[in-house]
Amino acid sequence: MLNNASAATVQAPPYTSERQRTLATLVVSIALVLEIIDVSIINVAIPVVQRDLLASPRQIEWVVTGYLFFFSILLLTGGRLGDLYGYRRLFISGLLAFGAASAGCGLAASPEMLVAMRIAQGASGAMMGPQILSLMQVLYRPHERFRVMSIFGLLGGAAGILGPVLGGIIIESNLFGLSWRPIFLINVPVIVVAVALAWRALPAVRSPEAKGIDPLGTLLAVVGGGALLLTLIEGPALRWPLWMALPPLLSLITVSLLWRHLLGRERRGGTLLLPPAVLRDRFFRAGIVITLLYQLTTASLLLATALVLQSGLGFSPFHTALLHIPFALGAMFSIAVAGRRLSPRLGRNVTLVGVAVQMSGLLLMGYGIATAPGTLALTALGLGFGLCGCGMGLISAPLPAFAMAAIPVAHAGAASGLFRTGQQFGAALGMATLGGFYLAQSASAPDAWRGAFITLLTLGALILLAIAALSRLLPVSVLPPAGKP
Repeated sequence: MLNNASAATVQAPPYTSERQRTLATLVVSIALVLEIIDVSIINVAIPVVQRDLLASPRQIEWVVTGYLFFFSILLLTGGRLGDLYGYRRLFISGLLAFGAASAGCGLAASPEMLVAMRIAQGASGAMMGPQILSLMQVLYRPHERFRVMSIFGLLGGAAGILGPVLGGIIIESNLFGLSWRPIFLINVPVIVVAVALAWRALPAVRSPEAKGIDPLGTLLAVVGGGALLLTLIEGPALRWPLWMALPPLLSLITVSLLWRHLLGRERRGGTLLLPPAVLRDRFFRAGIVITLLYQLTTASLLLATALVLQSGLGFSPFHTALLHIPFALGAMFSIAVAGRRLSPRLGRNVTLVGVAVQMSGLLLMGYGIATAPGTLALTALGLGFGLCGCGMGLISAPLPAFAMAAIPVAHAGAASGLFRTGQQFGAALGMATLGGFYLAQSASAPDAWRGAFITLLTLGALILLAIAALSRLLPVSVLPPAGKP
């Protein structure tokens, strides 16, 4: 969820009905769950989608990354639009657009149509998602928000687990003979109900301090990020023709222009896509780089594991989903442990513990794949996947607190929004690079999947070592010095 700093200044409506607040919280919770589920539900469906639509590995990459990229790159703009035009209006508009895009995904008759609809899903999710926290800030007093945010944290974790499991169950059931299509079509009736409830329960408020949006900044961010993804996905597929030097050059130019644009608007006091002051903070810069690298390797690992289990080991989508449960349970356990026990005691060293745990998991997964098939191999694979989940919780859960330790309250909303953007964009980069590498290599020969997966695990381990080194740039602790409140 994206935090809008200006949302905190909105006066809460004079609600006396706890029922109405509960209903509003239920509505935004539905949107949150849908938004997160649709990131991962596609992973277990990829082999079936690829066969059904005769899609190339390159097209499959766009199916996955299109959602993540447009969701990440438009998050900040979505938050600004909510401030400007009202949180309920943007939430309902985004929800309706998300439902229409979901229907388009389910009815897609070609890879190109599926890619276009996934992009539409990501863009509409970016309009809907930032309003969730803004609405909660409106509906709940400060002392009440911690409980609500805790619930949202649990829902987010559960949704990340539910995505592959639900996808596997739906595909295995072959509802109405539609194969993979119901994983998207199921969103439509849920959204119809959510829109009806949202219209009744959500307050029609906006930020009184909203000054506008930054359309040029948004355009430059989309062009710069899009050109980078185009290079990473299309370059290997087209075997790097000479003209492929142009997209990365365009990306560098637009990023430079974006920075100059932000500095200029900062001096003039205009509305900023994001304040440059956030990126001047050394702890935040380190945190952003770490989250980019971590999401890059984790997103590609989840994608490749789902493909290995089905295309390599011959698992059904349902059994593939079941093997994701150890990862999910490990993540939930370690998130609770990291937040309550280890982070206060170990400080930034909790990242090193997470790296060690996840590297142990990668080693076990490599052993399981190298020795497959067999019960021992499957056990090693499941245990290794569970340890990777534990590592994820230990690394990613405390990271926002360390990255934002020195960020002023005035920039907290922008910083948290940018951090979430970094998470999603890192995942998109991971799908385009390491995920693309696995797709290309595994398709090169019938048995190439095993070597490609082990290579991917090795690259992931090297990235984890880089994260361990970068963690020394984070603050030692986020706790106040002894004797201070």
